[in-house]
Formats: sequence, C-alpha cells, structure tokens
Amino acid sequence: MDYALGKLAPDDIAQAGSTNAFDVRGLIGVVRRRWKVLAASVISITLLAALVVFQMTPLFSATSSVAINTQKTQIVNVEQVVGGIAPDLAGMETQATILRSPTLIGKLIDKLKLYNDPEYSAAARKQLEASQGSFELLDPSTWFASGKDQMSLALPPRALPPAAAARERSRLIKAVGSTIIVKIQPRSYVLTITATSRDPAKAALLANTLAEVFISDQIETKYDATRRAGSWLEGRVAELKSAALAADQEASAYRAATGLVGGATGASVDSQQMSEINTALVMARVARAEKAAQLGQIRRLTESGAGLDASTGTLESPLIQNLRQQEAEVLRKLSELKTTYAAQHPKIINANAELRDLREKISVEVKKIGQSTANELAVASAREAALAGSLASARGRTGASGIAEVRLRELERQADAAKTLYENFLNRFKETREQVGIQTPDARIVAQANVPLSAAYPNKTNAVMAALLISFLVGIGGVFLLERLENTIRNSDALENLTGLPLLSLVPAEKLSEGAPEDVVIESPLSQTAEGLRTLRNALSLIDVDKPPRVIMVTSSLPGEGKTFLSSTFARSALDGYGRVLLIDADLRRPRVHKVFGLDNQAGLAEVISGSARLEDVVHRDPRSNVEILTAGRRSPSPMDLLRSNQMAEFVKRVRGFYDLVVIDTPPFAPLADAQIVAKLVDKIVLVVRWGETPVPVVRNTIIQMARLNVPVAGTVLTQVDMQRYANYGYGEYGYYYHRYGSYNYGNQA
Repeated sequence: MDYALGKLAPDDIAQAGSTNAFDVRGLIGVVRRRWKVLAASVISITLLAALVVFQMTPLFSATSSVAINTQKTQIVNVEQVVGGIAPDLAGMETQATILRSPTLIGKLIDKLKLYNDPEYSAAARKQLEASQGSFELLDPSTWFASGKDQMSLALPPRALPPAAAARERSRLIKAVGSTIIVKIQPRSYVLTITATSRDPAKAALLANTLAEVFISDQIETKYDATRRAGSWLEGRVAELKSAALAADQEASAYRAATGLVGGATGASVDSQQMSEINTALVMARVARAEKAAQLGQIRRLTESGAGLDASTGTLESPLIQNLRQQEAEVLRKLSELKTTYAAQHPKIINANAELRDLREKISVEVKKIGQSTANELAVASAREAALAGSLASARGRTGASGIAEVRLRELERQADAAKTLYENFLNRFKETREQVGIQTPDARIVAQANVPLSAAYPNKTNAVMAALLISFLVGIGGVFLLERLENTIRNSDALENLTGLPLLSLVPAEKLSEGAPEDVVIESPLSQTAEGLRTLRNALSLIDVDKPPRVIMVTSSLPGEGKTFLSSTFARSALDGYGRVLLIDADLRRPRVHKVFGLDNQAGLAEVISGSARLEDVVHRDPRSNVEILTAGRRSPSPMDLLRSNQMAEFVKRVRGFYDLVVIDTPPFAPLADAQIVAKLVDKIVLVVRWGETPVPVVRNTIIQMARLNVPVAGTVLTQVDMQRYANYGYGEYGYYYHRYGSYNYGNQA
C-alpha cells in the first residue's frame, strides 16, 4: 500500500476500504473469534428442536392406490349415457379433486362413524376427557403420544341444534380431510390415497375405505344419472310422439284442402303437367326448326337451278337411292351397247327409254320429298302452337297454387323433423333403459393399504439433523451479523484501509503487579508494550532519515483512547535513541501527565506561554528515566487563545532547538480546536486509536478533518491491544503469531 504522508485527500479517505474482495481466510477468522456464538446457537436450537420432536405425537401413514380405467367394457353395443373419464391430466385432476371433496369425506365419516372418534371430533374428545377425569393429566404416561386412540368409543351422540350440528359437521370434514392426501402418479393413470392417523390400523382403514367409497360413489353416480336420464327420456318421447303425429296430420289435412298431390317430389298435378308440356314444346320447336331448315335448303337449290338432287331429304331417301342405283346400271348398260350397236338400234332405243323412265321417277320422288317437307313443317308449326297454348294455360293454373305449395312444403318439413327427432329420442330411451343396472365404475383398486409399522411423522433423525443444519446457519448468520454490527477497529488492515495511513505500531495492554501502567517500559523493557514503543520510535525516525521529525504530537479522536499513556511511555522509551527528550502536556482543559508521574501542576505550559514563568523553572525531570516533563499548569479560562498566540509558536520553535525530541500530549483532535491549533506547529502527528473501543465513524471523521486542515499526520497507533484476541483478527500479522513472538527471549541474545 502506498501512503501519502501528511497529504491526505478527504475523497480518498471516504473511499478507503471500499474493496469487497472475497477473503476466505477473513471469513474463517470471523468464525474463529466468534465461535462461542456459533456454538451457543447450534447447541440451544438443536436441543430445543430435539425436545420438541421427541414430545410430538407420532403419526402413521398408509397408502392405497386406485387406477382409472382407460378401456371400457360395454355389455351392450350402444353409446353410454354417462360418458367415461377422459384419460388426460385434466381428467386425473378432476378425479383427485373428487376424492378430496367434502362429499366423499362426509361419506367416509358416516361409514366409519368418525364423529365418535376423539382424534377428529372435539365433542367426542371432551366427553372422553370428562369420563376419564381431570387427574388423568397427572399421569406421566399421558404426556407423550401413545398411538392407542380407538376408532370408535361408542359414545352416545349428543343432540345439537341444527346450526351447531352444521358447524360441527363442517369442522369434522375439514379435520378428516386434512389427514388425507391424494396424488397423481407421474406417467400413469393411478391415484394414491395416503391417510395419516395416530393409530396405524386406523390410517390403513381410512385409506382403504375412502377408495371403496370412491368406487361406490362412481357406480351410484352413473346409476342415478342413467335413471334420471331414462325418466326424462320417457316423458320426452311421449311429447315428441304426439308432436310428430300432429305435424303429419296437419300436413295431410292441408294437402287435401288445397288439392295438392305432393308425393316424393312434393309437386302438384298442375306442376307436373306444365313440366311435361314444356318438355314437349321444346321437342316440337326442335322438330319445326329441322323441317324449316330442310325446306329452306330445298328452296335455295330450286332457285339456284341446281335441282333437288343434292338436298338432304333426297340424299337420305331410300327409294331415290335405289332409283339412282338403277339409273347407274342402265347407264353402264347403255355405254356397253353403244360400243357395239348404232344409235338407232332397238337395244339402244330401249335402254334410252328405260333411262328416261327412271329419271322421271326420280324427279317425281324429289318433288314429293319437297312437298312432304313443306307439309311436315306446317304440321310441326301447328303442333308447336298448340303446345304453347297448353303451356300458357298450365302456367295460369300453376301460379294460383304456388302459395299453397310453399305452405305444404313447410308443413311436410316440420313433420319430417318431428318424426326424425322422435325416432332419435326413442332409440336413446331404449338404449338407456337397457343400461340401467349394468353400470360399471371408471376406476378400480389396485393396491390395498397395509398397516404401517413405523411412524411417518415426525422423522426424528431427519428433524434433528435439519435442526442442526438450521442452527448452524442461524449461528453463522448471527456471527456475521455481529461482525457486521462491529463498529470498532480490530486489526491493522481495517485501520489502514479506513484511514489511508500506515499503522506505525501496536501497543499491547499489559498490567503490572505494582506501579502505574506507564512504568511498563521501565519495569519490563522486554515486554510486548516496550517492543511496540520501540517499533513506533523506529517508524517515526524512518519517515525522513536525513531530517527525522523532532516535534511529535500525540492525539486521539476521543478521550480515554490512551494518548497520555502512549506519549508518556513513548517519551521514556525514546531515550534509547535521543539525547534529550521533553514531554509537554498541552491538554490545558483536562491535564493528566502530572498525575502519571506524580508531579506538581502549579506551574507549567500555560505559565510559560503567558510569560509568568520560565521553562527552566517549571520543567520537571523523571527520576526513573531522565525524561524532562512540562506539565500543563493551572487551567486557563481561554486555552485556545494561549495555544493560538505567537508565544506558543515561539515556544515550540525554542524547544525544538534545545531538545532532540519533543513529545506533545494534546486533547482529542475532533471535538476541540486545541489540538488542531497545535497540529500546525509540529513536525508529525501520531493518531492514537484504542483497539476494540474507538468507533469507526469517529476515526474516519477525524482523518477527514486532518486532511482538510492539511496537517502532517505520520500514521496511527493501536493501543491497549489484547494480543490473544487480536490473533483472531490479524491473520497474517505478527499479532496472529503472538505466542511465537511472545516466547522469543531477548535476554538470551549474545
């Protein structure tokens, strides 16, 4: 750590010791120095927990298992009125809730007569206590639970008012329900029922009986639901039957009144006739269009002079086709004859006559086809006109009955719907009637609860071990809480981190059998206190080797921290390294140096500064150490004025030239301005901190104030240190190895 001696910054001091590094050794040290708190916590809490656990009433737990069926067995192949349980998490949670429901718990109470059991019934417990007498409490055997409570004491039930009976019933259900736990086994359709009681046999009976009550309740629920459904369906079927008959009769009566035939398609006679006429009219129009097209073709061929041979009717006529074949045969024959005979030959003449005859026949037939097409067109047109007239007449009749047909169709739909609904309910009624009496539960018991052989609660070993662990944690928490609440300086690292100044020395607290504590450096020069003072002297001399400080001011934050003890013993110890040493008591308000050395305080520093006495006349010499001592003198009404005067500054300058070392004992630094005035006149300041007494905020405020005044602070000194206890705080320091240092014999050195 780097120290800026005499140049302290207030912000640096405020931030000193802010590091939060995790120190395992420090934590171990905390436990070591407060192990008694930890031990007291562990022993007291563990013993108290053990006492409570061993006085608790033992409780026994028994468990039965119920499996929810995922496969349904149906005697009749019909859908059940009461559906099965859905094999999912929600279904399992529902069944678990039913098992814990007040209804089933109430059935369990009634079946086992638990209202007479003192374990659950307050009324039964009071009757039992009254029957046994009040002196039963004096029996030590009744102080601890025996687990011998009986299921039923056959106590006569008391008549209670309805309101009181309802409250007692509710309280009893709650008491019994609190002893039963239902759990869903993971990845299965199994529910476990765990019952707890003071009696192991009762615990097993409760678990098994609740499982049986659950199965019976399922069967009863299904039977009641089926029976209620059958009764309701029976009445509903009768109503639907009457409704279906009435709807059918209404439709029939309306059909008869309106003259509508109806039928499968629901159409009337006029509608059917109009549909048929419409179809015939379409066909007549098609036929008329075909004849008109043929006649038009014939007329076009006639007007063009091409003849009717190429018309569609001519080409399709079988007679003309036959005549054409004969004509072709005659032409072939005529062609052969012309190769042999002359034009006037009778055979050729006959052939030509035959050819002319055939062509006349063809011409006659072609004309007939044209005339026939014209006739057929006239007939088709007449038929079309007749059908159109019939269709118009039918449309007139159909329009009048359209509204009646709409109403008829509505009545027929209502009749059909009523009939369908009646048939469905009738089928369901028959199925439900068949299911009455053949209901099966949705669960089965897979494991009966056995009588437990050992108590489930309390687990004494686990409880005591848990109490031991908790007590250890509480003790650790208490240890660190006390450590956190610790508001004093206990080790050098904490002081250095707090002040930002070096720790110059540790001065242990040692008691002498005789004499004042300040005589320790004379009576025991090899003691830890004397060694600490020599360490302080060396630390001050090494601050500036070329120009060591000659005027040392010793102060503290509060009174009673040992500054007078330190200044007195340090002045005596400094004679080993300095020729002349002067100890000045500058505490003009509460002087004490003269009491330490047993000197007269009639004249001293106050008189020297005021000029009423000379230094050489009032200075004293310690007969045991030759240290020269200047007491404070008589109390002054204004000590600050004396210390602030030029005479005080001149006095310090003068003694600096006369003495090798001047030690000034001043009042506390923070509350009074006396020490702050003197601090401007000295070379170095030593701040005394009492180990385990001086509050941390006070030290911090003192250091901040010194830094603001820019006074030359050399460092700090821990006084009145209990080295044995300090070993628990100063891990790694020489105080930690106190016994080893203490056994070092300086007198054996050569």
